[in-house]
Amino acid sequence: MVRPATIADLWALRRRPQRRIYCYTEAMLASGYRPFWISLRSATAPMGDDVATLVLRNGGLRGFLQAHKRPHAPEIDLVYLAGMTTRDHSVPDGDVWHALVRDAIERAGQARIERIFAAVGQRFDDIAEVLRQLGFQPYAQQQIWMLPEPALEVGAALVALRRQHRRDAWPIHQLYTRVTPRHVLQAELRQSAAWQLPRPRRRIGWRERGWVLGNDAVLQTYIHVTTGPRAHVLRMLIDPEARDQAAAMIRYALSQLSEPRMVFAVVRGYQSELATALAELGFRARGEQTLFARHLAISERQAVRVPGLVTNGPSPESVTGFPRLPH
Repeated sequence: MVRPATIADLWALRRRPQRRIYCYTEAMLASGYRPFWISLRSATAPMGDDVATLVLRNGGLRGFLQAHKRPHAPEIDLVYLAGMTTRDHSVPDGDVWHALVRDAIERAGQARIERIFAAVGQRFDDIAEVLRQLGFQPYAQQQIWMLPEPALEVGAALVALRRQHRRDAWPIHQLYTRVTPRHVLQAELRQSAAWQLPRPRRRIGWRERGWVLGNDAVLQTYIHVTTGPRAHVLRMLIDPEARDQAAAMIRYALSQLSEPRMVFAVVRGYQSELATALAELGFRARGEQTLFARHLAISERQAVRVPGLVTNGPSPESVTGFPRLPH
């Protein structure tokens, strides 16, 4: 049976899993990830609206899944899956992953979530197959690059960017639509609000910043940096006509990072030219992910004007909030 984690599950969740899978997001790269503390947060009151932990019990704890809600849209990311050893099952199999993800899909639909995303590493073919079976579609590849600690060379070329302002959200969105393939746009369905910087978090050592190049109407470059306790994470949108200056622009962003952290850079496959600039700056490729998306059909009530057409079928109830989902 799959259900949301409760206080009674927390002790079992401290056990070391037989197998664990991280679907790394930018926030996870920046802060590291501690599944037990996330479970504690989602299982205790008051619950947040941005995290959920589901457990599968079948003759003992078999596995659990964690998902995070995105702040600007009705979307969630699958971020962590774990399989536990039991007497009858020493290694978790595809049935465990299938049951957990299927239940997450059902609960997300009830909570009015419209899209579910997962970034799956190359080594996890079985998870990728489960996602495909449950209706997820792969839509892009991305590489994760890592720099142990930024060090700028004396006299290195810099291209000065300006800090991102609220008015830049729409020009950034226009840059995104120019450099992103149509099938990726259709998979992500981003709105301009997604590019707004969030309010400063109360968490110590956590910041989000952005730099742009161009005028108020048309931008050539956008570099977003998420800074967490563990690392800085760079996400870049650079117009093809400006990519010959990519190394200098990334170097400028690195020069603005005063906190001593390692740096990750996430590069989509359709911007693979940026890999040359990262290698020039000392970054090393650390892994590759396939991005999956599943769009959920959200049923809506519709008024029926002709009594003879009314059926006796049940109407879906609107359930708002995530992860406050019906058990």
